[in-house]
Amino acid sequence: MSKIVDHDARRGDFIKAAYETIIENGLANATVRAVARKAGYTTGALVHYIGDKDELIRLALAYSGDIARDSMVAAHGKQRGRNALRKILREALPSDKRQRAHWRLWLALWYHSEDNADMRREDKRRYREWTRRLEQVLSESVEDGELPRSVDLRLEADALVAFVDGLGVRHLMSSRGMSANHLTTLLDRYIDRVYAASVNA
Repeated sequence: MSKIVDHDARRGDFIKAAYETIIENGLANATVRAVARKAGYTTGALVHYIGDKDELIRLALAYSGDIARDSMVAAHGKQRGRNALRKILREALPSDKRQRAHWRLWLALWYHSEDNADMRREDKRRYREWTRRLEQVLSESVEDGELPRSVDLRLEADALVAFVDGLGVRHLMSSRGMSANHLTTLLDRYIDRVYAASVNA
């Protein structure tokens, strides 16, 4: 009697293995062979379920994004408004090995999305979700009187996304990087200015 294969579970094994390989060894070393070995299967099996390395990167990115989203949802669930905003944005910074790997996946997506329609769609979807989450938290600050009703939620959310992107890219591209403390200090200063400027406007 032939063995019944759970195709979704097998595909999930490869995606998780790709994510873990990137986290442990870096994107450049996440070859199809290395990922297949990590998952405990042959290279042929991986290609059957996934296809090529571009798709593997995209799926690993989606997996990474889901982890990041879940951590932000958890952070938001415990707080709201300004406190939640600070916690969520800190979750987005490349302040430890795992978060730096998430950022390298992001950079890979940016690079590949230039000529890959699937990755462009994934990139746009993640940014829409990310921006909307920040808009929601900022709207809580308006409800709680931390920000005035005149604040442009979309503009502030876009500015925060751009600021965090800048911190992340600068940290990863710098030969020495920035310490986790320095990253959070810069973020806290920026958030303080947003709230001070909005209240005094």
